[in-house]
Amino acid sequence: MSTVERQVVERQRSADDFLKVETHGIDPIPPSQRKGSARDVAWLWVAAFANFVSLITGGLLITFGLGVAEAILAVAVGSVLAASLHGLLSVAGPRYGTTQVVAARQTFGVRGAYGGAFFTIFLAVGWFAVDCVIAAQAIVQLGRLAGLPSGNLLSGVALLVVVVVSVLVAVYGHQTIAVFEKYGAIVFVIFCAILGLSLLPKVNWSLAPSVTGADHVASLVLGTSVIFALVASWYSFASDYSRYLPERLSTSSVAGWIGAGTALSMFLFGSLGVLLASIDPKAGGNLLALISAKAPLSVVVPFLLFIAVGEIWANYLDVYTAGLSGLALNLRSPRWAAALACGAVGGVLAYIAMFVSNFAAQYTNFLLITYLWVPPWAAVVLVDMFVFRRRAGLLSLFNGRAVLAWLLGLAVAVPFVDSTLWQGPLAVHLLHNTDVSGYVGALVGAAAYLVLGRQR
Repeated sequence: MSTVERQVVERQRSADDFLKVETHGIDPIPPSQRKGSARDVAWLWVAAFANFVSLITGGLLITFGLGVAEAILAVAVGSVLAASLHGLLSVAGPRYGTTQVVAARQTFGVRGAYGGAFFTIFLAVGWFAVDCVIAAQAIVQLGRLAGLPSGNLLSGVALLVVVVVSVLVAVYGHQTIAVFEKYGAIVFVIFCAILGLSLLPKVNWSLAPSVTGADHVASLVLGTSVIFALVASWYSFASDYSRYLPERLSTSSVAGWIGAGTALSMFLFGSLGVLLASIDPKAGGNLLALISAKAPLSVVVPFLLFIAVGEIWANYLDVYTAGLSGLALNLRSPRWAAALACGAVGGVLAYIAMFVSNFAAQYTNFLLITYLWVPPWAAVVLVDMFVFRRRAGLLSLFNGRAVLAWLLGLAVAVPFVDSTLWQGPLAVHLLHNTDVSGYVGALVGAAAYLVLGRQR
């Protein structure tokens, strides 16, 4: 091998190494640099859902008036439905070798895909701010237990630490994130198993539903919808972390492993949230206050550390995908610089959110509203990939039929939204305050493109 050939090979090997800044942006990953297995990516998604947000979301189902058994059933249904679509979306990684919003150009066209890229930045930066606030609040609580004076100074310093650490790993890129997520997943699962066992005697296994009749059915459906919403908020991230997989991997392997890792993690952590919330249903889903009051200090301190570290681990994915989506909008900068810029914007938003009252209500609104565009968008992409079997080819500038199908799904879903920001008339009057906008958007988007896409 010549010197030039050795240098080329070495550059290829160092394009995505642990603790080295990844050099690839949204360009397709060459076959010579494809690596890993679908099982490796599955661990990444286990870690993505192994955090306090999953516990909070599971705990919300008790506040809807559900009993323990049926709340866990709702977690299972929502997890499997959402994770199945997430696994299928991840197939775009090895198929196209690029990020999810860039792969969507095969469906929507180059300009038609700009909308998905813009909303993905909004979603990723917003989640980054939410996760930063949750992590910083946990660190502040640890500081108080250590005797530090509480106040804006402690909160500000804690938030700064979370933002810096989160952005730093994301700047390094894909392989560094993958390694952190894999080993973080193992630690998080073990810790939550210990937490669950320590609080097992306090769990109210026999907690019965507090709603009846149509309201009971509505609460059950809403429970599945909230779980679905949390998983679906990651849909436009999916192939960002599977794009290094070899193209030879089968669809069933990629979708199966990643879907299983996502569903299992969401189910386990969401169910743990249900069990913890059952200890004191009157706590209103405030798991941090509940555990601080019910658990010994030897459990509370590690739990606060779990919250802080788990949210930081999720932030790696938010900042990384936000940067890649910025490149998809023709941001002229290296990938690492785009990630740094998005992290800075998210940090500013986190500082604003840190001192806003009623954070729990704001989180619920964010979860139900910002993801509204994702299910119909994902449904159109999946129909294009698996029904029309679209493979990499020449790109159109704008596929109006796909964009129209997406917008139809979004428009029909709006009346089914129920939040303090907007209460759709169908959700309020027909469905007893049940938000099923995600399900409606996905079904309508898929059906519309099945009709419109065949005429393409």
